[in-house]
Amino acid sequence: MRRTTLSLLVVAAGALTTATLADAATAPPFDEAATVQEQAVRRPVPTLPSSSDRALLVSDSAWLGMANYTGVDQVQGFEQTLSLKSCRRRVATSCENYNDYVPETLYDEVDERGAGYETLIVATGYNDSDNRFTEDVEDIVTLARSHGYERIVWLTLRSNVTYTSPGQAGFAEVFERSNATLKQIVDDGTYPEVVVADWAEYARDQTQWFATDGIHLRNEGGYAAGDYISRKMAFLDSRPCPQPAFAGVEPLDPCPDPDGHGPVIDLDSIYPVGRNQGIGFTLAYVGSSSWPDAPWWEVS
Repeated sequence: MRRTTLSLLVVAAGALTTATLADAATAPPFDEAATVQEQAVRRPVPTLPSSSDRALLVSDSAWLGMANYTGVDQVQGFEQTLSLKSCRRRVATSCENYNDYVPETLYDEVDERGAGYETLIVATGYNDSDNRFTEDVEDIVTLARSHGYERIVWLTLRSNVTYTSPGQAGFAEVFERSNATLKQIVDDGTYPEVVVADWAEYARDQTQWFATDGIHLRNEGGYAAGDYISRKMAFLDSRPCPQPAFAGVEPLDPCPDPDGHGPVIDLDSIYPVGRNQGIGFTLAYVGSSSWPDAPWWEVS
């Protein structure tokens, strides 16, 4: 696939000054805008939510590192509630953690919160088998519809991993099969409101983001995950990116699909990678980022 640089895209929009062109010349490349836009019509939604609409992001421990190590302020550009809990499963009873903690399932979390959200972001599945994956998707979509959700953004599971879930329900081959089934469901148009966020492919080769098991986020991975979902939501809403691709340039408007350009964002230049908010390790986090207020690292 032919690639172009971010600097060329920004210059075309008239957003770079002469002083920044030299820095932009070494910027990470983006795919062509036309390639990105082709993915925009991959599966239309009944009503396009906007940044004023609310999203519920539900994760297992894979993305809990966003809160444990970095805070969650890198999730930007849209109003959200984040429910990140260790050992969570989709529909079947969640697994039990080392201190007898058993979180609500994805299904129960959505049901208990009821109405008030337009978008559901599914970032769980590492503790699940794929035996009932199709039935789980049907159950979640049916429930979400009953509560008025207009869109479901479903993340793929990183499959080049060594992680094995409690009870050996989930492991690399299971995650790969689940991803394939999810993509087939979306390609078939069974549920028009379901959109794939291909985190598995985006993060595939970024071993520095993860613990040795391949799914749990380290410090840099926490920033990467929050940045990824923020850009994905901006792309789906046809909004500007909440952050530039690297310091010294303006955010692209509209934001390109991160699945189209891959992990080329210079995280170190736009986030305080290596620093954390000092929350400490927990088995559960429920809350929201500071957006639209300033993130914790910009508050004196």
